[in-house]
Parts: sequence; structure tokens; C-alpha cells
Amino acid sequence: MHIQEILSAIYANHTYEYIVTDETFRVIEFSDKAFTLCQKGAKECDKLYLFDIVPELYGIESIMKKILQGEKTQFTMPYIFREPDNYMHIHVHPGRRKKNLKNDENRFESLIILFENITDMAHTQQHLVQERNEKALLLDEIYTKNAQLKRFNEEMQKLVEEEIAKNMQQQKMIELQSRHAQMGEMIGMITHQWKQPLNVISLIVNVLKINLTRQSFSKEELEKKLDDVLKQVQFMDRTIMDFQSFFNPSKERIYFNIYENIQSIVDLVHYAYEHKNIDLVLKGDKRMLAYGYPNEFNQVILTLMNNAKDAYMENPAKKMPITITIFEKEGHACVTVKDEAGGISESVMDKLFELYVTTKKNGSGIGLNLAKHMVEVNMEGRLSVRNVDGGAELTVMLPIIAKE
Repeated sequence: MHIQEILSAIYANHTYEYIVTDETFRVIEFSDKAFTLCQKGAKECDKLYLFDIVPELYGIESIMKKILQGEKTQFTMPYIFREPDNYMHIHVHPGRRKKNLKNDENRFESLIILFENITDMAHTQQHLVQERNEKALLLDEIYTKNAQLKRFNEEMQKLVEEEIAKNMQQQKMIELQSRHAQMGEMIGMITHQWKQPLNVISLIVNVLKINLTRQSFSKEELEKKLDDVLKQVQFMDRTIMDFQSFFNPSKERIYFNIYENIQSIVDLVHYAYEHKNIDLVLKGDKRMLAYGYPNEFNQVILTLMNNAKDAYMENPAKKMPITITIFEKEGHACVTVKDEAGGISESVMDKLFELYVTTKKNGSGIGLNLAKHMVEVNMEGRLSVRNVDGGAELTVMLPIIAKE
């Protein structure tokens, strides 16, 4: 056998099959399975040309001749595919050295064609390439989705900002509407309060005219009458000043005396309430301080008082008290505004503070919604309602101390 021991050792320890050719590229030896890889029968391989069995080597005769002549040590043709599912490297090596050559000469009388079966490695590489491509596609898809998500988030952020701006504008409009409604009521109350001092001034002026005609009053009496007129004017001026400060929004949160603030409201409106036979009762802790916006607080209390007054107008009674009580509870300054006008329907109770929800025949549904916003959002307090003792009781809870 032609170098059978070496070839058998290669064949036994590696995934190699082999074919040996002579100088004319005719097959002279082959391993057991070489013809299987070459898709030829064993008898067919014998004495055939190499190119008939391995057509992939056709066209590189010049390279193989250089190997035979010792000008080239070896040649490899990588990744050759053979049906049904085989991949191989084809290696061309020099075979047996020619005899009777000088020591420095290297010429060969045969070639060894090795078939290295790399099917498993090729499949692994294909799998890795496929995984890499799939990952690349997945990364590309993730990048696309992230870009879409980013655009979506930007669009959503823009929509949110637009909605916030709309809500802020709507809130301002609601506050403005509520303030206008309250201003209208307050102007009516001031008009009513001014009637008495105007009547007094008119009476004094008439007395002065009569006495002036008769020339029957002294200088002291004239000065006294003029002082009386001045007192009435000062009262009217103080009423207007209170009205102006009442509707100026507070610029910053401060500590304020609850009793004194509510007393200023009672002083402004008591004539109008008394005219409707409504009795305002203010009681409780006169030294209780709260932390918030005093003018906004005043507007909230006025809203609750006006709601109680309107409830009495729809359900009049012999006694119509509105009781305002100041006390401390759970670390908060509390104010309750209670009436005895029949209470609030349970069907409305849960949504009483929602915008445009009202229990009045001609109500706007703005006042209590705005009051809740002022208390809970602006001043971090709570506004709640319940029915008690044949009427409604609304409770305002404000922080006693400022949060850091």
C-alpha cells in the first residue's frame, strides 16, 4: 500500500478521507469512504482521473503541478458543499518523494487529496450567522420600535402639555366665573349695607337744611352733625376697602387667624343675611391659626355660607341659623359651616364637588368645585360634607403648621 500506515493514522484519528493520485492525476489509492464523499462507487474511482471524481479541482492543475515539483507546499479549497448535506475542506498535499534525487531537490510522484468533513462546524457557523442576523434584525426592530416609542412619547408629552394648559385655562375661567358671581353677591350686600348710612346722612342733611333755614342751631351742634356724617362716610369707605381686599388673591401662604378672617366676612354680609331672617352664629377657638392663603380661605367660607343661605331660600323656616364653628382636630385647624335646611340628597352627595354639579335650581355647579380646589390643591387641606341634624355640614381642614 502507498504510505498506508500514515494515511490510516490520519484517517483513524481525524475526520478525513483521502485520495492519492499519480503525476497524471489518475487515482491510485483512496480511503473507504472517499468515494461516498465524491458520490462515486468504489470501483468507479479506481484508475479514474481526479477531476472526474472531484470536479472542484478542475482548473487548478497548474497549482497541483507546482506541488508535485516542490514549488508549493500545499493548497486548500475551503467550504465545498456536497449533496445531500455535507461540507468539506479539500486539501492538496505532496505525496511520495521521487527516488534518486539530490538532497536539495524536492519532487514528488504523487498527490494526496484530503477531504476534511466540516459539516458540523459549517452547521454551527450557519447557526451562529443566522443567530447574528436574527439578533441584528431584532436590534434593528428594537431600534425602530424605540424610535417609534420616542416619537409617541414626545407626541403624548405634547398632548399632555396642551391638555394641562387647557385645564389651567379652564380652571382660571372657573375661578373668574366664581369670583364674578361672588362679586355680584357682595355688591348686592354692600348696596344693602350702604342703605342705612345713606339714610342717616340724608336725615342729617335734611335736619341741617331745616336748621339752616331757621338759623336755630349752634356751632357745636353743626360740628356734631358733620362728625356724624363723617362717621357714616368712614363706615362706607371701610366697607369698600374690605370688599377690595377680599377679592385680591393672596400672594403667598402665611399664618392667619381664622376667627378674625371669618368675623370680617360676617361683618360684610350680616345685614343682607339678617334681611332674609338668617342668623349667623360664629363660635369656637378665637386664637386658632392656620397656614394658607387668607383671601382664598375667605372666598371658600363665603361660598359655603352662600350655599347654606340659598338652601334656606329654597326651604324657608321660622328659624334659619348658619353656625360656623372653629376647632382643632387631628392636627388640623377645622371650620364647620352648618345649616338646618334639609340636607343634601344622597344621590348627589358623592359627586357634590364635581364641576357643574349643583343642588340649586339655578346653580352653576362651580362654587364648591373651586372651593375644593382652593382648599385641597392650593392649601393642602381637606373639604368634606355630610348630613347632620336635618341639614348639611361642610368641614374645612387646613394645616396648622407649614410643611418643610
